Amino acid sequence: MKLFTNSKLSFFAALAGLTVTANAASIGVNTGPSSNGDGSSPENTQNNLVSSTATAGVVPQTNWNNLLQGNWGNQQVTDDSGTLLATTVSVQTQWANGNVVLSGGAETNGDRLMMNGGMDNNGGAQGWTITGVPYSSYDVYIYYDGGSNGNRGGSYQAWDSDNGDALLAAQSGYDTATFDGTYIQAIGDGTDGNGQGLNTNYVVLSGLSAPNIKIRSIADSLGGGDNVKRAPMNGFQIVEASAIPEPSSAILALLGLIGFVSRRKR
Repeated sequence: MKLFTNSKLSFFAALAGLTVTANAASIGVNTGPSSNGDGSSPENTQNNLVSSTATAGVVPQTNWNNLLQGNWGNQQVTDDSGTLLATTVSVQTQWANGNVVLSGGAETNGDRLMMNGGMDNNGGAQGWTITGVPYSSYDVYIYYDGGSNGNRGGSYQAWDSDNGDALLAAQSGYDTATFDGTYIQAIGDGTDGNGQGLNTNYVVLSGLSAPNIKIRSIADSLGGGDNVKRAPMNGFQIVEASAIPEPSSAILALLGLIGFVSRRKR
């Protein structure tokens, strides 16, 4: 009996560590050129538009919002469930860059569509302004691909709109190869330690809580692979920072096993 009691204790100890995080709510915004605006390749709107049923992002979600060129003013957005929020997003840039990943033909892969078009302001100030973030704590994922094998990138930042655009978080990242379907996160200073940017395509700015923010990219000297400083931006996600534990299937399976063993011991 003592052996059985110890076994049960071991099972319950294992259970204590087996929890999963509830699915966090998120907002996804895709930005790129369209046939209504000027840009390097504005004509292929079909390859810059992420449909409501397509899944994209490091935190996979559907119901992406498309803020394409010619429609960059304040817009209400939906979350991943398709619920219309009071949250608004606007785009600040002068140039859209299209067909950086795809060229011609219809595409259905949400990740490739989201990463295909973006904004590229030749190093000038650019980004998104978001008002009314509905989450008390959240992380921001910023995606970038300039469609070049030369370094493009710089510092990707979040500012507090209610406090004089105070810097909330920043992360350097550089794009040195065209997106191939694999997301690569920038960490540290974004370089190899020898002054060269490492190939990445997204950054994460964590632990934010400001309700009104600006997301900005600032090109630096490493972001000038084609002699023009560029820090492209293709899209972003705001992901609720949720840590509500839920029982996982492994926990349920262990509970069933405990019950079975208990019956066999009687």
